[in-house]
Amino acid sequence: MDNPDTYLDGIAPTTFGKVRYMEIGPRDGEVILFATGGAVGYDSVRAFDWLAKKGFRLICVNRPGYYDLPIDSILALDAHADIYHKVLISIGIKKSVHVFGVSMGGLSALYYAKKHPTKSLVIWSGVSGKYVVNEESENSTMGKLVLSKHGKKSVSSLLKLSARFFPKSTIKTFLKASANLNRKQRTAIATQIVNNKNAKKEFLLFVESMTPMDALFQGTMDEVDKAAKLEDVDWSTIQCPTFAVYSTVDKDVSLEHAKRLEQMIQGIRMKYVIAGGHYVWWGIEGERVKKATISFLLNVVGKQP
Repeated sequence: MDNPDTYLDGIAPTTFGKVRYMEIGPRDGEVILFATGGAVGYDSVRAFDWLAKKGFRLICVNRPGYYDLPIDSILALDAHADIYHKVLISIGIKKSVHVFGVSMGGLSALYYAKKHPTKSLVIWSGVSGKYVVNEESENSTMGKLVLSKHGKKSVSSLLKLSARFFPKSTIKTFLKASANLNRKQRTAIATQIVNNKNAKKEFLLFVESMTPMDALFQGTMDEVDKAAKLEDVDWSTIQCPTFAVYSTVDKDVSLEHAKRLEQMIQGIRMKYVIAGGHYVWWGIEGERVKKATISFLLNVVGKQP
C-alpha cells in the first residue's frame, strides 16, 4: 500500500452487513475518510491518488443501494455516517480521521463530522441541505444517461468507450450538464485535461467508477429522493477545521449549499471558484483547488500534537 497506484478492495463485516470499501495510500498515513458523490462507485477514490502521493491513506466506503449493499427504507441519509464509522472500526481504525466529501457525499461527510470525532473536514461542491436535481441538468444528455433506469449496461459500455476514444468531447458533455460555462470555456478545460497525463488518468478513472450504471442506480435514486425531502439540519455543532470549495457556475449544487455552511460552521474556510463548475477539481483552476486542499490538510496535520 506504499505505492499510491496500488489499492485494496475489501469487505468489512459490520452490524449493517458486509460493506465494501476501497483504500489507497500508505497504511501508516493520516487517514482520510472519502465520501464520493452520487452515481459513482466507491472506487472513484482512485482518481484522488494525488492525496495518497502526499502520504494520506484514503478510505472510501460503499453506500446503501450501490452494488450489493441493500437499501433500508427506515434509515435516513445520516445513517451513511454510521456505516462509515462501523467500517473504520471493523478494519482497525478507532481514532478520529479527516473526512472529505464530494457532491452528494458532502452530506455523508457533514453527518460524519456532526456525529463522530473528526480531525478536519473538506467539502467540494457538497450538498448541505434539501437538494432537488436541476431541471436543465436532468434533461441534459448526461443527466438522462445517469437518471434513466433503462439500458444501463449498454450506456455504461458506450460511456467508457467515449471517454477512452473521444475524451475531449466526453468531458465537454459533462461540463455542459453541470456548469454554466460557454463553449470556449468548456473547450479550454477539456483541452487542459486531455493534455495533462495525470488529469486525463483521473478523468478516465472517474468515468470507470460510474460503471456499471445498473449497479449504482438504486443508490443514486434513493439518495436523490431522500435529499429532496430533507429538513433543515444544524451543522453549527461541527467544530473541526473545515475547508469548503464551491463553484459560482455550478448548475448541480447551488450556492445556497455553500452559504448554509458559511453561516453555520464557525471558522470555516471558504473558496469560491469557477473551475469545472460542479467538478471544481477540473482544469487549471481545479489544480489550484487541489493545491489549496493539500495545503489545508497538511496545515491541520502540522498543528496536531
